[in-house]
Amino acid sequence: MKRQTTANIKKNWKGWLSVLLCVGVFGACLFPYRAVLNYHEQRHLFRWTGYYFKEQWAADGGWWEYVVSFITQFFHVGWLGAVVVALLAWALQRLTWWCMRLVRLRWSWLYPLSLLPSLLLFYYVFIPKEYRTDNQVREAVEYDYLVRKGKWDDILRKSYNHPPQTANGVWSTNYALAQKGTILDMMFHYKQIGPDGLLMDAIRMEPLALYSLSDISWEIGMVNSAERFAFDAKQRLPNNHKSGRLYKRLAEANLVNGNYPVARKYMDILQSTLFYGSWARKYKAFLLDEHKIDTDGQYGKLRSFRQKKNDELAYAKEQMLEELTTENPNNRLAADYLMAYKLLRLDMEDVTRLTMSMAEHSKQRVPKAVQECIAGYWILFHPNDSLPIPIDKSVFETTVQFMQIVNSTGNRQHPSLDASPYNETYWHYHGWATTQLRQEP
Repeated sequence: MKRQTTANIKKNWKGWLSVLLCVGVFGACLFPYRAVLNYHEQRHLFRWTGYYFKEQWAADGGWWEYVVSFITQFFHVGWLGAVVVALLAWALQRLTWWCMRLVRLRWSWLYPLSLLPSLLLFYYVFIPKEYRTDNQVREAVEYDYLVRKGKWDDILRKSYNHPPQTANGVWSTNYALAQKGTILDMMFHYKQIGPDGLLMDAIRMEPLALYSLSDISWEIGMVNSAERFAFDAKQRLPNNHKSGRLYKRLAEANLVNGNYPVARKYMDILQSTLFYGSWARKYKAFLLDEHKIDTDGQYGKLRSFRQKKNDELAYAKEQMLEELTTENPNNRLAADYLMAYKLLRLDMEDVTRLTMSMAEHSKQRVPKAVQECIAGYWILFHPNDSLPIPIDKSVFETTVQFMQIVNSTGNRQHPSLDASPYNETYWHYHGWATTQLRQEP
């Protein structure tokens, strides 16, 4: 049986080589380059209408945009996008071999050369040049995909094993921690770069970063900021491209804010698409019944969370978070982000004030990073007073030891502080921040 199988492989080796090409391309799309599928999909929008067909084919070079958009719409579903790319690679390989035979290059030993166009097209066209050559772009593409799909554990594993080199990676890590409810316990176990590691203004960002910033702002309740990020990203798409992901966010934001004519405009476009159509048709009906929006699990909650003032975009992020938390104490993400901002800005007095205020209304354990901050603050500035909150014994002992090393060496960045357990504490970050950010405690 084994000999027969080996004989069949040798006899049909050209066919098996083509199969191997398909399997290899499929696996590459589904695993190491899954984020690239997402990158392409969110930069195109194919509509199943005659008007879209006429519009594209009438434009200069529009036929190519039509074909590319048709193909990339399937990238919305990972395995389906991988199948499409694999089939395209197979089709190109077979066409190449047919052309080789047509010009009498039909010797069997030349058959492997027919794979080259497929492999070159995959590498140089499917994988963007900036992704291949720029590590920061590659990191941004990968984190954006993980944020969009809500892969929190994958984000944290990636960030811990390979500390991010971009702000995009840092705020994606903090967002994953916040979604898991552990940001105030674990944030200093990961790389921090200051307050910009939570949120950042759109004017300072590359277009790709606007996607995940919109997602983060949206979940926190900063609906207007999420809409602005999405709109800015839409405006920066090349060659007047459209984006299903961005159009959906713009429709959602206007739905929550009650701007129904604008929401309807985006939904009218999305309802003629393959993967966003069902959502658009469902929520387009909600525009006729506001009660449905108010009671919707996602959009009703965001209506209660969102900032009600019209001038939200003029506010500082910290002020926005304070108002979101005040207006709705149940907004856990906003409360966690507000405390994280205070920690990253080294605002120890406000950290203590907020913690004591929350302690009056809740008996929940104070998170580790907050305990570290308050314990050290009390040791430094209130050595003769009792601690204002309960501090875990291990947290207090580690903080005391950290302070003793700093006092004995006179160096907040002494090499011994880069070892466990000191290198995963608030005060380790504090030593870096007072130097890099030039802030005083």
